[in-house]
Amino acid sequence: MDQKFRSAALSAAALSAAALSAADANTYPGSIRAVIPHPLGGNLAMTGFPGLETGLDGSAMFTPDHCRETLTGLYCHGARHLVVLVERDELADVGFGLLDSTAAEVGINLSYHPVVDYSVPSEALARRWRQDRATRDALLQQGGTLAFSCRHGAGRSGLMAAWSLIEAGLAADDAITLVRQHFPEAVENVEQEDWLRAQPAPVAL
Repeated sequence: MDQKFRSAALSAAALSAAALSAADANTYPGSIRAVIPHPLGGNLAMTGFPGLETGLDGSAMFTPDHCRETLTGLYCHGARHLVVLVERDELADVGFGLLDSTAAEVGINLSYHPVVDYSVPSEALARRWRQDRATRDALLQQGGTLAFSCRHGAGRSGLMAAWSLIEAGLAADDAITLVRQHFPEAVENVEQEDWLRAQPAPVAL
């Protein structure tokens, strides 16, 4: 096993132990669900869609203060880039407009990689994601934070966070467990679990 992956595997237990004590103690601003230490250094962050709240009638509503609180919280946790996994037709245009303008003000760059709700990345998205791994590894090794946002910050964000841990050498079940120790609702269904287990072993870069 490559030294980097062996070190990541050995650190999985330490990360898991830290998560158990931190999960109850940590509270995060806005819609941030979890900030997870990564074996390569840096962190992973999971958040619900910044600014999205639910009205008394169950309808979606967008609040500028909530959006700013979430994005500022991500920035303070080291995130300078947010990967948005929500599809464009999933939420009203006003929500995306609010996110775009507030992120620019806070200093966070956005990239949109839509995944169907409760589902897994398309083959095209997965291929592009693998091609960009060296950039993500460099970010984490420099102590940066890789942040993900979906609607609630659980299923798709949890899946991508777990995939990032798998890329660092953790076994799929260990990655899923670690993410859920930080946010129990993460990785929402068997399809997402099975997709993570089917990912090939990482290759040293």
